[in-house]
Amino acid sequence: MTTGAVLVAGALALGLPALLTGIWAADGEYDFQDVVAMVALTALPAVVGAGAALLLGRWLVPRMRTADPGPAAAARDALRAGRATDATVDAAARREARRRLGQRWYVWFVLVLAALQAVVLVGATRWSTRLVAATLVVGWSGTAWWRGRGIREARRYLDAAPVPPETPIGADGGPSTPIGGGLREPAG
Repeated sequence: MTTGAVLVAGALALGLPALLTGIWAADGEYDFQDVVAMVALTALPAVVGAGAALLLGRWLVPRMRTADPGPAAAARDALRAGRATDATVDAAARREARRRLGQRWYVWFVLVLAALQAVVLVGATRWSTRLVAATLVVGWSGTAWWRGRGIREARRYLDAAPVPPETPIGADGGPSTPIGGGLREPAG
């Protein structure tokens, strides 16, 4: 995960609950500056905790990771790259691509949710309602874009010609065969 993604996720995970708590506590009785002060006080413990988690996480996470990220991560990486050289990763990536293409309806569903929030945004009279609706419009639109990107990756992967897997070279310079596999001389 990139630093930018961590910052956006942190801002959403910490800022949105603090903002909603401030709006809920104000309930229209306070002006904007009072709500901002309340949000800052609500978010302060979370920001300190998140900073400590990030510092500890940068130190702990690399030590907890295994060497093999797993077949699902390899399939996602192959979809992002557009090809895979390993046959098992290729098969997993093709399954993932077909799964993504089967969920195209989800993009339209999320776009409808964004449109409904846009209607709320236009018709709202309170600034807090407009702020929440605008946040939801941005969130639903971002989700639709993210899923659409995944669908484009899946189409690109399935439309591309399959890459033949690399054959390991044996000690004699020819293709190697697994132990017990390949052609054998008849016993005789």
